[in-house]
Amino acid sequence: MKKHISSMRRGQTLVEFALLIPVFILLVVVVFDLGRAIYYYSAIYNAAREGVRFGAVHPDDTTGMRNTTINYAFGLGLALANVTAGPGTPEPVGGFDNPTVKVRVVYSFTPVTPLVERLLPGGQLTLTSEAVMRTEVLPSP
Repeated sequence: MKKHISSMRRGQTLVEFALLIPVFILLVVVVFDLGRAIYYYSAIYNAAREGVRFGAVHPDDTTGMRNTTINYAFGLGLALANVTAGPGTPEPVGGFDNPTVKVRVVYSFTPVTPLVERLLPGGQLTLTSEAVMRTEVLPSP
C-alpha cells in the first residue's frame, strides 16, 4: 500500500514541476530583457556624454558630436537619425553668458520576450538620454 502512495507522490511532483517550469522560464527571460534595457540605457547615456564632451571642445562641429556619440554607443547600431546635437541654452558664468552644447539620443528598445512586447505600446520602449555641457571658450566681453 505504501508503494502505491509513494509512486503517486512522484507523479504529483512531476506534474507540479511541469506546470511551474514555463512560468519560471518566462520570469528568467523577462529579467534578461530588463537587464538588456538597462544596459542599452547606460550605453546611450555614456554615448551622449562622450558626444557632448567632444562638442565642448569643438562647439561648431555638430557632425563630429553626432559621430562621436555613435562611435561610443557600443552594440546598439545607432544611426545619425537617432542623435541630435547642437547649441544649448547659455549659462551665466562670471557675468557672461557661456554657450553650451547639447546632445540627445533616442533609441527604440525591442524586448525579446513576446509577452513583454505585447504589454508595451507599439511593442517597443523608447530610451532617451540627453547631455549638456558648457563650452571650453568664454565669449569675449
